[in-house]
Amino acid sequence: MSGEWETAKPTLEKFPEEAQAYINRHGETALHIATLANHAHFVEQLVDKYTKSLYTKTCAGYTAFFYAAASGNVKIAQIMLNKSSNLGRSKRKSGNLAMTPGGQSVLLINIAALHGHGEMVRFLYNETKNIATSLVKDKPELATGKDGKNETALHAFARKPRNHKPAIPSSPLMKLYLNIFSGGKNKMGKEASELHKFILEKIQKLDYQQISELIMGDSARLAFIAAKQGNDELLATLISAYPTLAVTVNEKGYTIFHIAILHRKMEVFKLIHGIGSFKYFINIRKDAEGNNMLHLAGKLAVSSRQNIVPGAALQLQHDLLFFVEVREAVLPHQTEEKNKKEESPGDIFIEQHMEMRKDGEAWMRNTANSCLIVATLIATVVFTAAFTVPGGNGQDNGIPILLNQIWFKIFAISDAISLLSSASSILSFLSILTSRYSIYDFLISLPTKLIFGLFCLFIAILTMMVAFVATLFIIFKQGLSRFALPIAVIAVFPVLMFLIQHFRLFIEVIRSTYASFMLLRGNKNILFSRKTSKHGEIEKSA
Repeated sequence: MSGEWETAKPTLEKFPEEAQAYINRHGETALHIATLANHAHFVEQLVDKYTKSLYTKTCAGYTAFFYAAASGNVKIAQIMLNKSSNLGRSKRKSGNLAMTPGGQSVLLINIAALHGHGEMVRFLYNETKNIATSLVKDKPELATGKDGKNETALHAFARKPRNHKPAIPSSPLMKLYLNIFSGGKNKMGKEASELHKFILEKIQKLDYQQISELIMGDSARLAFIAAKQGNDELLATLISAYPTLAVTVNEKGYTIFHIAILHRKMEVFKLIHGIGSFKYFINIRKDAEGNNMLHLAGKLAVSSRQNIVPGAALQLQHDLLFFVEVREAVLPHQTEEKNKKEESPGDIFIEQHMEMRKDGEAWMRNTANSCLIVATLIATVVFTAAFTVPGGNGQDNGIPILLNQIWFKIFAISDAISLLSSASSILSFLSILTSRYSIYDFLISLPTKLIFGLFCLFIAILTMMVAFVATLFIIFKQGLSRFALPIAVIAVFPVLMFLIQHFRLFIEVIRSTYASFMLLRGNKNILFSRKTSKHGEIEKSA
């Protein structure tokens, strides 16, 4: 899982038969696991030295090449296919590797297409088009990729039963650990951090049966508690040490990623991007109502997560961002897939967020109206001031008398900037009022207009006050500057009041609109590249 070939090499050299041995309950070999974790260099070493493992199948009938096709990893597929093609015909166990069907006799090109991997589809087509054409003519059922129940091989794999062992009673230490640490890493103190390292070190020394009972037991359910609380650090550690945890389900058929969706835990859901091919066996899971992961993302969040941002508009935007992120992780056809109530994920999202959309529209309109009035007043004032400059104009040529004075230049520039900024603010707020207010307008369009309008309004107020102060110094330049300075200081207060009243809103809209995209973007580094040092601390491998 961690891609450490140099660590595995001595064992395989001493016991070469281990390259084809089943190493978990699903009948997967080292090659299957290395392919799942997307470690191309490990795969290359394995197939170069132990070619027989290319054709070894799991209990469900899947080769490692099937996993490569499902994950879309063309590099790994190329390595396997090159090695297979270099073997003599007599040494090949099942003919062309790319034409070796999956567990339900499904062509691998169908699997790649099902997952939306265009590059893999083109690769497989170029490698197998001649063989596939003749084969499909004799067996047309292979082209559909469906079995008698109208299900693909991946559906059969996803429904494979996973037996949960009865839980053993939690120890006092584990109960303490759950109470202290499962609530999230940000709440940890020094003692909790030390306890965390100690527990993880002990967990990693347990055998398969013990760790199964500890992590997935009915009474402990450590991983699901951590997912509900958003403890991504703990889950990353557990998954890297116990990969099967990523596909383990609770009594409702939910994985930890389904739990993360229901509770809007972005940090936890991001881990799905680092689990390699496992995610393609996770996102095809459905609950009892036929909902896939995107259906769950379309539902309203649990009550505790519905007020994490101020205002209905920003809450709707937050839900939309999460919905879009989950949509990127599911299979292409699942974006329009119907549940048992004949509802698509989009239908559920629109239906359950209708009231939030109305509240968001009202909030946007009220905010835009209020700011529009202020921007209009500022534009009126500074426009008038532009034609009634301090000191007046010359009677002969109309040129301002104080044109060459520094304070006059400051006045003129500030007044012009204020006029342009207020006009831009007016246009921005008007575009908000005339918007159609569809659901997806709350994602980028409306928040961006609000950010731009508030920013321009702030600049307009600031430069208007600068122009006002400049005018004071022009008027009181003849020995009365002692009056101008206190007034200039007082003039700062309107600017500060605007900042105090709108700064939090301004920052919150920016954070929600742009920072959330950075938060949602998953870390593409493979989660299984983590390893545990002798001190029990988690590091990232090179």
